[in-house]
Amino acid sequence: MTAPRPVAGYLLDPNALEAVFGSAERARVDALLTISDDVHATKESLLASPRLAQMEVLIAGWGTPRLTPELLEKMPSLRLVLYSAGSIRPLVTEEFWERDIDLVSAADANNDPVAEYVVANTVLALKGEHRAMTHLRATQTFLPDHTGLGIDERRIGLVGFGSIARKVAERLRRFGHHIGVWDPYLDERDAVGVHRHETLTELFAGSDVVSIHAPWIAGENDRLVGEEALAALPHGATLINTARGALVDEDALVDLLRRRRDLYAILDVTWPEPPPSGSPLYGLDNVKLTGHIAGSIGTERRALGRLVVGELERWIDGRPLEHQVTVGAARLRA
Repeated sequence: MTAPRPVAGYLLDPNALEAVFGSAERARVDALLTISDDVHATKESLLASPRLAQMEVLIAGWGTPRLTPELLEKMPSLRLVLYSAGSIRPLVTEEFWERDIDLVSAADANNDPVAEYVVANTVLALKGEHRAMTHLRATQTFLPDHTGLGIDERRIGLVGFGSIARKVAERLRRFGHHIGVWDPYLDERDAVGVHRHETLTELFAGSDVVSIHAPWIAGENDRLVGEEALAALPHGATLINTARGALVDEDALVDLLRRRRDLYAILDVTWPEPPPSGSPLYGLDNVKLTGHIAGSIGTERRALGRLVVGELERWIDGRPLEHQVTVGAARLRA
């Protein structure tokens, strides 16, 4: 006799559902689960579901409200949450971890576009794109001197060495770069092929491009990248931030970029987002603001849906999950 399909529900922004799950992914979900209702966009809508107490699987994503004790209490059968987005910080509570519910995040699929964005901007920065464009516009002549430019055998610094930073390092190795890392939680066994730095200042001083990939933990590492580290950047260096704007002392960064026109900042994230009207970041010609596009956008988002559906199939079959988030790992990731 065939076992009944687990009862499940969608709890996320309907637009996110449409963006992440194509018809093929929805068909795979429908073949494996009994979807109890239409898509729930709010906690209140989910709480009104007549089969809430029977739900074993929750399909979540962008727009999912926090899984509060109130909500969890009404879902005693919940065994699996499939989060079709990246950071789970806005989602989970301590009470969630106490329930021993399996949690899958699509962060690994979301991380690939971020890594590609960082690699693309690193290549352009090392080629001197900004310097060449600024000179051409100002003088209507080509940059006369390419000293210090070029994409091969340069020094790359990575703040944090989690999933995205490792993808970046892997993609950049083909250029023969020296890759430095600052990550106080990095195990020596995971530091293969990179040089560990003891301080941020040391990392910044020895890097032509620094890319920030540390998780932001509010109240603990606000303004992690401060005046001392920023001031250590060598001539012509570039700072890339695709993590969180709150990790950087933005006042110190603005002051530095005003004084040192040789430096360049590529900021996909700021604090706040977007920068408020009148922010000096808009007026600095050695700053590129890209408006939080590094993560999955447009067609890239379907990869998140494919990842969580693949995890659902493994869970149904009783196979080990490949993208499960544990409480220990959650405390050290974005």
